[in-house]
Amino acid sequence: MGRRVLLSFLGLGDYEYCYYTYEGKTSTYTRFIQTAVYELFRNDEPMDVVVFATKEAQDRNGQDRKKGDKLLEGIGTAFSRIAPEANVKIVEIESGQDEQANWRLFDRIMDEIKEGDTIYFDITHSFRSIPFVALIVLNYARLVKKADIGAIIYGWFEVLGRPIDVEQMPEEQRVAPIVNLTSMAKLLDWTNGVDQFLRTGDASIIQALTAKENSEVFRNPSLSQAVKDEVKELRELTKRLDQTEKAIRTCRSLQIDEEVQKFHEQLGRVRSASAEAIKPLVPLLDVMEKKYAMFDDDPIMNSWKAVRWCLDHGLIQQALTMLEENAVTAVCRVLGLDLRNEKARGDVHSAIEILLRDIPKEEWRVRSVERVEQIIDFLSPYKGDLKRFSTLKERRNDINHAGARPQPLKAEKFWPDAEQSFRELGAFFERMSALAKSMQTVKGNG
Repeated sequence: MGRRVLLSFLGLGDYEYCYYTYEGKTSTYTRFIQTAVYELFRNDEPMDVVVFATKEAQDRNGQDRKKGDKLLEGIGTAFSRIAPEANVKIVEIESGQDEQANWRLFDRIMDEIKEGDTIYFDITHSFRSIPFVALIVLNYARLVKKADIGAIIYGWFEVLGRPIDVEQMPEEQRVAPIVNLTSMAKLLDWTNGVDQFLRTGDASIIQALTAKENSEVFRNPSLSQAVKDEVKELRELTKRLDQTEKAIRTCRSLQIDEEVQKFHEQLGRVRSASAEAIKPLVPLLDVMEKKYAMFDDDPIMNSWKAVRWCLDHGLIQQALTMLEENAVTAVCRVLGLDLRNEKARGDVHSAIEILLRDIPKEEWRVRSVERVEQIIDFLSPYKGDLKRFSTLKERRNDINHAGARPQPLKAEKFWPDAEQSFRELGAFFERMSALAKSMQTVKGNG
């Protein structure tokens, strides 16, 4: 289990004494935000303290020193007085601010973070580019060291006025708040989630973040029921988004239309609300809608478009699988066959193969010769549209058998090959769609 550790910076300022407050609690009178954070955030649990300081900062604020007739505590003395049990480590950093210095600072901070640490990052006395570097370090440490952010903290001393004015202020008026900036750091998570969704269509991070926000909102007694209801609807939307993507990713071809429809319905409910409860999600609503805008009420063309979606998101194996199976499904829809019946689907597969390869009847190995003959008669006018089907079937077998076969296709050729199959079979899907619609019209008129 990792530590709880406070990471902070020591500057060159003549810090004035004050009290710091956070969530109704008040620190001991101190010059240093570090002692206040330690007191107010550790909650009687162990917390290590790492203070990064230049040589100049250590000389000025690391040790006790005189300022006129006043003795100013150094940070070591302050911790000894306020929290003698604290494990405090001073880490020297350089004062340079060029690119190489920033990389060395990055390394110094990373060296102080251990696997699984919960980090409390105080940026009160961070200088110039340090807050920016610190935020990058935090995000990086979360990925490579499985660290967690306990809080990002800023001691708002400036609310009291200029240091020269604070110096004249009575002790009881020197009360400065600590601002918790952690919520802004959550934007890093949302950024990762949005990036993943845009690149791959995978909404799992967005769904998990919304579920977390939902839990936090429902634990907050100060929020209204209206806000809670809004967050609940947003969570349901991201669940629907995640479910739709999973249906495509796992080739649930007969489920995709239903999932897309549920997603659009839920999106409509969210749009009717103010949609302000989870702010990072609000700009995503249009992006979400565009992801699935290609799908309409035509199940045959939707099954072809699902292949396009897979290709756009790098899902080559799924694209090949669904392109072959959805072509069979299109025939089943037009002929009124059970879409889930393995024997009926097997007959369609056999009919297509026999038609394209001109297999003599005496060599057929089929369940029902009569049924397959009927399907071949139906498909004969579309033989040209189906000519890519044999290559598609071969590619699907190649990828599903992990290339463990004679003369496997090179990995880099699968995507352009799949694109070609998608394009060339498009006309077949369009014809099946038109047939299904005309038959539906005749049936409706009858």
